[in-house]
Amino acid sequence: MGGLSKKAFLIKGLVAEPGKSSLVINGGNLLFKADTLEPSTVEAAKITADTIMQATLKMAGTIAGVGTTDLAAGIKFLQQYQKPLAFTWLSLNIVDPATRKPLFTPVVRQEVGGLKIAVLAVTDHEALQNKTGDFQVAPWRETLHSALEGLRAQVDFILLLSNYGLAENQDIARTCTDIDLILQAGHAVGNMSPLLINQTLIAQAETRGKYLGVLDIDWNGHGRWDEASAPQSQAKNGLASTYANRFIALKLSMTNDPEVEALVHMTQQRIEKLQKGLPQ
Repeated sequence: MGGLSKKAFLIKGLVAEPGKSSLVINGGNLLFKADTLEPSTVEAAKITADTIMQATLKMAGTIAGVGTTDLAAGIKFLQQYQKPLAFTWLSLNIVDPATRKPLFTPVVRQEVGGLKIAVLAVTDHEALQNKTGDFQVAPWRETLHSALEGLRAQVDFILLLSNYGLAENQDIARTCTDIDLILQAGHAVGNMSPLLINQTLIAQAETRGKYLGVLDIDWNGHGRWDEASAPQSQAKNGLASTYANRFIALKLSMTNDPEVEALVHMTQQRIEKLQKGLPQ
């Protein structure tokens, strides 16, 4: 949780920049460090996850894709935070085993800077194939195509939050050409500059909150992307949309957001009491 308050300070500043419209998004794998929790760490991990959720809301974050690690404490623990319009967990392919209906919101629509944006998410079914019980994860091919059907005519921009790895996301980009941007929170570690497959951008920031990824977009409609700094960019002629990507490292010297810093401090005290067997 060390970088939460610094991340909050940065995001609040970016959102408040005059003349810009912002959408704060988390690709997934937000709450826990691994897909499973050791029995001795479950309660402390849940306390930490609750703090991450509260802090995310204070950063104007209202949307996240469901990653495999987000399910580490069970699906019911995660569902308690599904409270539209306050916060929406997204996944097309986590379904009820009996009805095959999604257990989380399949798609959410936002209007940002006059643009109508559809946000969808898919969860890595292969990483969870041995999980059984109160949910199943269908392959993205069984759910994504039908979710995208007709969507392009209703919105200006389609954003997919993907818990899959890069190779699978490249396959998605090649076969689902209506998607404008894929933000991945898969299994690779490290910042990744946007990769263009057909006319879909794929981007990722470092996991575990060590960096804040910022993607500035000048949108001119579905069809072509150019990097803003590229000399061949034709966005001014209305022929392309442009993007500029940056990663901001969360350094110890950075300013803390007082509100989130107080929340982190209270959480640390709760965990200390838990470890000592004291009432919280």
